[in-house]
Amino acid sequence: MQATEFLTKKPAEIQQPIYLITGTEKYLKNQVIAKLSNLIPSGLQSINLGQFDMEDEWLADAINDAYSVPFMGEQRVVIILHPYFLTADKTGRKLNQDPVELEKYLTNPAASTILAIVMDNQKIDARKKICKLLKKEAVQIDCSALNEKEVRQVVAKKVKQNSYQIEESALNLLLQKTEANFSETLAELKKLFLTAQQTKVITQEMVARLVPQTLEQNVFDLNKYVLSNQRVAAMKIYHDLLLQREEPLKLNALLIGQVRLLLQTLILLKHGYSQGDIAEILKVHPYRVKLAIQHSRIFTREKLRTAYLSLLKLEEKIKTTNQNPENLFQLFLTGYFDE
Repeated sequence: MQATEFLTKKPAEIQQPIYLITGTEKYLKNQVIAKLSNLIPSGLQSINLGQFDMEDEWLADAINDAYSVPFMGEQRVVIILHPYFLTADKTGRKLNQDPVELEKYLTNPAASTILAIVMDNQKIDARKKICKLLKKEAVQIDCSALNEKEVRQVVAKKVKQNSYQIEESALNLLLQKTEANFSETLAELKKLFLTAQQTKVITQEMVARLVPQTLEQNVFDLNKYVLSNQRVAAMKIYHDLLLQREEPLKLNALLIGQVRLLLQTLILLKHGYSQGDIAEILKVHPYRVKLAIQHSRIFTREKLRTAYLSLLKLEEKIKTTNQNPENLFQLFLTGYFDE
């Protein structure tokens, strides 16, 4: 079940005893957790709502809480956070959780309790017995990143619900500046609501003035100028980023990553993969793939390959010499590292 579908359900429709909450979209996860928590009246949440962090608390305590009879109410909600024992993560932990009690609970859950297990960004380890059982017994709520169309629809709905209007050009710029990241878009929308309190209209000028451009977006523009041989524009952005105390090696790594994405996208497109397929294969946000598709068609595979190899040589020079990184970047723009 998609998180957006779950969030539209009425309390009476939330009847399943066990939920598995997955995905990378933090805002949606928080909304799902809040909806589950609010099944308990606020006056009873201190006694009938439990949250257990597996980094610091025992799984057995969470299961015991789930078995407990609700006090002065009809229902309990127990939420398990950071269940690293369901992943392949072998990093040393303070607590060595034993999933045996959870296994027993999954096959015989308490009738008056809703148990929700909230995954981090890591996937569950499908090889583990407990994970196979969890997938069988739990209803999964998918909090994966929304695509641009879905983010656009939610933003438009929120604007309307709050009795505001947003210019089409302003919405386009907002999605561009936030890369259609749902959480970031909503965070910026709150600032825009405050600014447009009097007119109730969010304009393109407001978005341009209030919503900052991320480092990745600056590097995206830089990469565009690099590949288009617009050296003056590329040098200006590079110089400005250095003035902002960005590390040359970090900038170079971001450039390499973006050229790599363009190359991979170009190759997958030629093999017939769709935008959604490419995003899934490369594990990147759909909006980034959309931009990559638009730009990968402009440049040849050979052009991208040359730029990629030259950036690798530039990285080596930055690491192994004391030469001024800005001078090295200028040499890169002239094709010095293409040989």
